[in-house]
Amino acid sequence: MWLTTTNDNLDALRFYQHRGFQLFALHAGVVVEARRRLKPDLPATGAYDIPLRDELDLELPLEP
Repeated sequence: MWLTTTNDNLDALRFYQHRGFQLFALHAGVVVEARRRLKPDLPATGAYDIPLRDELDLELPLEP
């Protein structure tokens, strides 16, 4: 199982990591690029006034 969230979503990161999810990919700058090319209405800052820039992929490893 995997999921994607943004770098500002600290509550989701805490929630999922507490349940065993692990970071497996960082898509640096993808939100900035999406704002520039596709969705100019995306905010520049997100939760907790953190600059909204990146997407993070997390996965829940399979049990051995």
